[in-house]
Amino acid sequence: MSSIINADQHFLVLAMVTGAAAFGIWSEHKKWFGKVSGILVTMISMSLLAMLGVVPVGSGTGVSVPVYDMVFDYFIPISIPLLLLSSNIVKIIKESGKLLLAFIVGAIGVVIGCFIAFYIIDLGDDAGNTAGVIAATLVGGSINFVATGETLNFSTNPYFSATIAVDNFAANLYVLFLFLVPALAFLKRFWAPVKEDVSVKESVGVNQSPITMERIGVTLFLAVLIAAGGGLLAPYLQQLLGTELNLGILVITLLSLLVANLFPKKLLHLEHTAFSIGLWMMYAFLAVIGASTNIYEVLKVGPSLLLFYLIIMVFHFLFLMVTARVLKLNVYEVIVSSAANIMGPSVAAPMAASLGQKKMVTPAILVGILGYVIGTFIGVSIALTLA
Repeated sequence: MSSIINADQHFLVLAMVTGAAAFGIWSEHKKWFGKVSGILVTMISMSLLAMLGVVPVGSGTGVSVPVYDMVFDYFIPISIPLLLLSSNIVKIIKESGKLLLAFIVGAIGVVIGCFIAFYIIDLGDDAGNTAGVIAATLVGGSINFVATGETLNFSTNPYFSATIAVDNFAANLYVLFLFLVPALAFLKRFWAPVKEDVSVKESVGVNQSPITMERIGVTLFLAVLIAAGGGLLAPYLQQLLGTELNLGILVITLLSLLVANLFPKKLLHLEHTAFSIGLWMMYAFLAVIGASTNIYEVLKVGPSLLLFYLIIMVFHFLFLMVTARVLKLNVYEVIVSSAANIMGPSVAAPMAASLGQKKMVTPAILVGILGYVIGTFIGVSIALTLA
């Protein structure tokens, strides 16, 4: 299905992406939609534009959209150093423990949910491999989908392209739900009280450094330099470890943390500028995620595959919610760790930032990267068990 704005009309597509990002940011400041996050508004608005045929759909059509590819390839590697410039590693070690615990609990919930879904929904002769690929992507994000699919020779399966479409649709739907969770009063009895995030108050207080042209220039140069360094080092690390996993984001994260902790005082005046630009890039990225919801491909497949996903996600969230009461996790630890499971660090990090949990940005990336590492192993193990 063609769209009103074609994939090769680059500036028009870019205008819609940046427009959706601006609309989300503006709506959050205007409080038009109450407690609904600006990122939620951005994702929904771009998803509607894609579904109505205004902008190209980002997945399942076989057509490459250069603007979307550009956002995927460049915005995430550059935004990570920007968001991590104020990271204090000592503070992270002290404060990320519960987020890591919540992430592990969430992964266990996905695995159990996958077995439940397998015995409820019949996905055909290759159901075991399909379940394994789905489990892999829901434990650590979409990066594990292709790796697990290639390992299991699932890429030749008729369900392959359909599963990609359903994965985007179901995961986007789930992330939209996560943004609504803090506003659901009837769930509050499950969460521990939220401790006030002092770092956020400091970053938005009267003493924050103003954004200037000089700071924008220096900040962007530093972020691009770190991203370039990560891009250069990652292939050597992959070769050293003997893995085909793309370690670019991991290396960029490590370099960002190294720079931030070696020169904390010198970077102090750049923190506000860096965080603001990085968060805007994340808004643009999530606008593209919204455009990847291909409702037409989902409808072609029928309800079985979508229901398989939904059973896993519902059990995953219920398992996390019940466990949260025992482990005394707060609502933000639950939803950020859950986002790291379902969509990976590229969604979990901006979710933490947009919800005012600045101290969770780095842990969200780190636990999300852990998902990259374990997701494929878990997916293949489940497929072999169910085969």
